[in-house]
Amino acid sequence: MTPPIQYYEKPDPPPVRLVDVANVVEPVRKAAALLEPGEATCEIDHTMWLETRTACVAMWALVMAASSLPSMPARTQLPTTVDSRYAAPPGRALLVFTRPRRRQASEVPFRIVDRAGKCLAVLRNGVQAVAPVWPGKQMLMVVTGSAPPTVQLLLAKMSAGKTYIVRLGARVNVKNPAEIEVVRREDQPLEAFPAAIRETLPVEADLRRCTEWVSWKRTKIEPRAERAKRAWDEADDVRRNAHTIRRNDGWTASEVVPP
Repeated sequence: MTPPIQYYEKPDPPPVRLVDVANVVEPVRKAAALLEPGEATCEIDHTMWLETRTACVAMWALVMAASSLPSMPARTQLPTTVDSRYAAPPGRALLVFTRPRRRQASEVPFRIVDRAGKCLAVLRNGVQAVAPVWPGKQMLMVVTGSAPPTVQLLLAKMSAGKTYIVRLGARVNVKNPAEIEVVRREDQPLEAFPAAIRETLPVEADLRRCTEWVSWKRTKIEPRAERAKRAWDEADDVRRNAHTIRRNDGWTASEVVPP
């Protein structure tokens, strides 16, 4: 026969003893203050109790964590970095395009495009933008409008590690709607980097969308770019120099950052 099933009552678990957090943290801090660097201990104040080895290990971890607090300064000092918004990245040159805010009826943007059709910056009224580029000599296009777009040229001769500034403004001129001015180092007081440029935050535009727009308008932009290049070749030296960025027009990173 199958023996009868015997039922046993499960004993109640031992009562859980609670510890006041304030009574635990304060002794831990006192103990941590007495620890020497590299010293570890599991000695507990007589007002505290530990019943298991696990609790002891946990308390030891709290002590070690608390022991590191006195060595930390009251205010964490993060390593300071140079404000590099207008400092050229290593091995590159930096172009700063600025468009002062003007009261005007229309908001026609200026698109700065390289010969490969890549958009470097989009300037709207009152906007400032930066564009890191490879050093050397390259011809840039200032594309204005869309129906049809107009193209003006800007020749850039840049050195690595330098920042160059170009100021653009709108004017009532069908053939050349953008007024291009190269901000030259030699024309600034004490040849210092303009404070007005440094104090203005650059605005990031959707350059990918701009490049797609340039690709879409390629059949209309290329003929006008060729026409602008012929006009450039036929222009006198005064006009070409006015729209040419020279290597010595820029500022190094140490000169851009204020002292």
